[in-house]
Amino acid sequence: MNETTKAPADALPEALARWKKTVEAELKGASFDKKLVTRTFEGVSLQPLYTRADLAGVAGLATRPGEAPFLRGVRAQGYKERTWEIAQEIAARTPQAFNAAVVADLMHGQDSVTLTPAIATRASTRAGKDAPGGTPVGGVAIANLADLTVALAGVDLNAVPVHLRVGADALPLAATYLTLARERGVKWENLTGSLAADPLGEWVETGLLSDGLGSLYDSLAEWTGWSEKYAPRLQTIGVDASIWGDAGGTAVHELAFALAAATEYLRALAERGVKPDIAGARMRFQFAVGPQFFTEIAKFRAWRPLWTRVLAAFGANETVGARATVHATTGRWNKTLLDAHVNMLRVTTEALSAVLGGCDSLHVAPFDEVTGVTDDFSRRIARNVHTLLAEEFSFTQTADPAGGSWYVEKLTDELARKAWALFQTIEARGGFAAALREGIPQKLIAEAAVEKTDAVGKRRLGLIGTNLFPNLKEKETVMGAPQPSGSGKRRGDKGPQLVELPAGTGWPVRFEAALAAARGGASIGQLTKLSRSTPSAEQSISAVTAWRASVGFERLRAASTAFAQRTGKRPRVFLAKFGPAAQHKARADFAAGFFATGGFEVLAKQNFDTAETAAEAAAASGAPVAVLCSTDETYPVLVPAFTSAAKASRLGGLTIVLAGLPADAAVVASYRTAGVDEFIHVRANVHDLLAKLLTQIGALT
Repeated sequence: MNETTKAPADALPEALARWKKTVEAELKGASFDKKLVTRTFEGVSLQPLYTRADLAGVAGLATRPGEAPFLRGVRAQGYKERTWEIAQEIAARTPQAFNAAVVADLMHGQDSVTLTPAIATRASTRAGKDAPGGTPVGGVAIANLADLTVALAGVDLNAVPVHLRVGADALPLAATYLTLARERGVKWENLTGSLAADPLGEWVETGLLSDGLGSLYDSLAEWTGWSEKYAPRLQTIGVDASIWGDAGGTAVHELAFALAAATEYLRALAERGVKPDIAGARMRFQFAVGPQFFTEIAKFRAWRPLWTRVLAAFGANETVGARATVHATTGRWNKTLLDAHVNMLRVTTEALSAVLGGCDSLHVAPFDEVTGVTDDFSRRIARNVHTLLAEEFSFTQTADPAGGSWYVEKLTDELARKAWALFQTIEARGGFAAALREGIPQKLIAEAAVEKTDAVGKRRLGLIGTNLFPNLKEKETVMGAPQPSGSGKRRGDKGPQLVELPAGTGWPVRFEAALAAARGGASIGQLTKLSRSTPSAEQSISAVTAWRASVGFERLRAASTAFAQRTGKRPRVFLAKFGPAAQHKARADFAAGFFATGGFEVLAKQNFDTAETAAEAAAASGAPVAVLCSTDETYPVLVPAFTSAAKASRLGGLTIVLAGLPADAAVVASYRTAGVDEFIHVRANVHDLLAKLLTQIGALT
């Protein structure tokens, strides 16, 4: 970019042609596309080389940071003006436990509070009745003002942004939170953070809404309009796209479905008198950060131009695209219970992707978050990632640091185009709600999840410590034990008698009644009754469930561990290695890694010269599985000899596996006839084959 002289116009095509010719010569006949072009789950073909020629047709390249459509971020000086919020979530279930953790964390670097009420609490806002008692799941048990007071004790609401997940309808939890602020003498106009209702997100996550979308849109419009006047610094509309990423979706799915949901809200609120300029500025978007480093950078960079384009279609001012906030949370789908400390590495690269992509706030998951219970150490390490990125590595010093990279600029454009095309498809089907009723987004996510699961099973998508390089001697990470309940006023307490409001009473009157009731100790479920004038259940849809890619392998490892506890030893596999190391080492190493991912103990101390001695050793080992490791050239002689001897010595009770898969189907058939039961190779589904073998030996049911 600093060249003082321009190359001739035809120099680049000629140079590229020469480069490709040289590369193809080095490939010695192998396919250029198959060897060097990487195809992502988004359908993008990543090239081995990018040049300025790839920028033809890419929009927004001439814009600067802080300029619409905000490809390069919403601030002229990037994070030098204001760094991202350290918005760490706390894995606690009771108000007391949450408060103890969040106060300590605020004293050690965290600068905002993220509070997710338990699933049962959010369910009560959908059902209009109090949640049942018992162990809270999926968040903090918040039943009423007393609970919220305990959870946020010591938190300065004037200075610290609070992000409270309010569910499908903001009124119950918003009334409770604003009552708490009033009791502390905090002016509502000073409150920052978000009380963002997301009825579509709740619908997707649970499949159920006990009130109709029309009624919930009414409430969302009223809440947004009211807060514009009385609490202008709070964001009131949530769009949670992380649901799709955590369920196995792609970057394109997250972008497209976020656009579709936000468009649904803009359209619904405009019909109810809330201008797009106001609604657009009050939105808070949440995206999951996946493991594909550059794809995730491009995803976050692509979002602002896409969002600005939607706002422009609604006639909003282009500056509104900069006022909505983007929250990033390191994704859950690639996090593991096995070798859990590897999660530290995963979240670090994911956090960097979000920062380079320009997020406004960020949650970096503690390495043990998947257990449901974190501790001071894991939370400190996660917080320190923020500090390292901002202060140690100085990623705050450059606005749009990824800008100018031919690769990143092209990838950003490709993701944006694919996301826009999918968004247009959803719009053509009647919008996001209509598409959800048809199950279109759910089907796309299910298909993507199947593809990713297959890639993990075949180890084309690696999870270090789980399906690659497992450590069978590690101390296993276990799911956290439930914390006791024991917050303030419990579910089942009657609370105050609510004022009966006539049907059709306006939202401001109902909200004032909710504020008074919250102050009197009303429960969340009771307050929900005040938010509904004409409740009617929404049609149920197929819910989208978060998943972790490692669960299948974790199940195999757990089965092997349980087998060892019952029998005194792990499931064993015997490696029949023939000839010198050069002959068997590659396949023996492959086989050892293959079986270790399922928790097998690999017996591989000996090399053998004859099939008979190998068969005798296999029988003596007591292993139920034997793997023949040699070369394609030696297999025609070794396979029939070994299988015959091995089957005879074990009376047919041995499963014989061949390391490698001949290209000729006839050869494969002949080996099966000779007695080979299974083949392991780079295209094999490791998970499925190991599950089959563990089932055969009684370790897995």
